Amino acid sequence: MKSLSVLILLVLSSITYGQKVSKSERDLIGSGPNSTPMKVIKVTDSAELQILRKKSIVITNPKARLWKKLSERMLATVTNPETKGVGIAAPQIGINRQLILVQRFDKPEQTFQTMINPTILHVSDSTWFRIEGCLSIPIIREEVKRPWEVTVSFTGLDGKQYSEKIYGFTARIFLHEFDHLNGKLFTDY
Repeated sequence: MKSLSVLILLVLSSITYGQKVSKSERDLIGSGPNSTPMKVIKVTDSAELQILRKKSIVITNPKARLWKKLSERMLATVTNPETKGVGIAAPQIGINRQLILVQRFDKPEQTFQTMINPTILHVSDSTWFRIEGCLSIPIIREEVKRPWEVTVSFTGLDGKQYSEKIYGFTARIFLHEFDHLNGKLFTDY
């Protein structure tokens, strides 16, 4: 009975943490030069909404070239004048993996930062309201209450683990993109 429990645990772990990159994911990531923007999926399409509502999978090999390419293509997407934004999450381009890009208004030397498998370690009691929009939700803008400060942990493209406090608008961007990894949209607030 004990060996059956261990087997079930191993299978569940591989489903959650060890899923290999699918052919469709590879095709989507590899379907153009690194500087080619990707299609942003929208809530207005029922199939795309299902992707946006799905919880994202942990990336087990953050140093893999595939994730660097995905990051570069997501950067091309979020800086493209047609889809310009301050952050983007992998689910927004159809890939349910835990990877986000956040514009770092608090770090002038670094415009966007890639965060793999981000986690929230602490949120402040201090909160604030601000109007938010989303690349995946056309036209709608709503006021959302979020913490002023968050302490986060994430893996960089270099495979190293980082922890830091993020404040203000940068914290808001992080929290918005982090929500995407959990299938949550700002309109849920």
